[in-house]
Amino acid sequence: MKYANGLAIGMGAGLCFGSSKVVAQTLNAKQPPKVQNQINTAPVIDVHRHCTPETTSKLEKRMRSFMNLRLRTRDNLLVAKAKGISSIMYPELMDINIQVREQLDAGVTKSLLSFSMMLETLCENLPLPDKRITETFNDMTAAMVAKYPNELDFMVMVNPFNKSCVNECERCFKEHGAKGINIGTSWQGEFLDSPKADPFWEFAQDRDEPIFLHPPFVPVGYKKMDVYKLEEVVGRPFDTTMTLARMIYSGVFDRYPRLKIVAPHMGGALPNVIGRLDFGYRLGYLGLPEGQAAVCKRNPSEYLRTNLYVDTMGFSAETVKHCIELFGIDRIVFGSDYGPVPISPKEHIDIVKSLGLNREDEEKILWKNANQLFKVI
Repeated sequence: MKYANGLAIGMGAGLCFGSSKVVAQTLNAKQPPKVQNQINTAPVIDVHRHCTPETTSKLEKRMRSFMNLRLRTRDNLLVAKAKGISSIMYPELMDINIQVREQLDAGVTKSLLSFSMMLETLCENLPLPDKRITETFNDMTAAMVAKYPNELDFMVMVNPFNKSCVNECERCFKEHGAKGINIGTSWQGEFLDSPKADPFWEFAQDRDEPIFLHPPFVPVGYKKMDVYKLEEVVGRPFDTTMTLARMIYSGVFDRYPRLKIVAPHMGGALPNVIGRLDFGYRLGYLGLPEGQAAVCKRNPSEYLRTNLYVDTMGFSAETVKHCIELFGIDRIVFGSDYGPVPISPKEHIDIVKSLGLNREDEEKILWKNANQLFKVI
């Protein structure tokens, strides 16, 4: 059964599938927060933001009828659990009003919402067609953005292995003005080197659409990560690293050389293992079983400056510097992961400003690179 594992996190998604109508988050009666004394004089574009629409009583009743697990409260915090992995649902993740207020206080001009992690989790567990879930989730995200059109945009979220993904992208670009595409680094354990993703890659390349990756709620190796938030702080960046390595080695970027891939969390561990990817390629694959040899046409490190971008989310100025050296200043974009990580985006802005860059390079990271990709301001 599709929902045999049970799921709690979906209850925070606010999806109502009993009707074809889009159910938007219930916003407070107050007017949207005004921009007052923003910290930064230059724009700031945050490409890495997540928010779930508000839960409805109708949704909760329906989900409780077939879910084994429940959202629970511990220490006054909402906790979701799936496959043995517990995750705190901070208030900031559940309330777009809180997010926009914090965004403006921090000096962020525009944020791009995406949540492939939630979409994959819902599709895996709800006994409904993936196409219907995906359409509804995108529509609800668009409804949130419509409340704050000056502060927010969103990326269309799809499963790249699903044959309907291209049509859904086209629909969201046309109907909602979506900016770019968000997909998971893996989808129910399948990584992005899968041939099933080829039609999606061809579409994204032909449209020149940027693709923002994000790891799943339950990453590869999760069975050993059920303590210390290891699935979040280690597992998800590892999922990103694994899919990028597989994409490079399998020749995805040779077959689709104009792809623009934005990796979150400063590329996971890729900046630290790229030398290992290179030496593995240099040594060759003679003696290995058929089908295990890399087929990429260049050294793996060469793709960092032709197809990949990374965001700044990682709370480390030294790692941002490392990424600048590896990927180049034109391939670093600002991202905060605010919502699931309830730490003000201002801290990430301060990290960028602490790097000692000239004004032009600093603005490239804070907004110019992202705007060239997503065209939001």
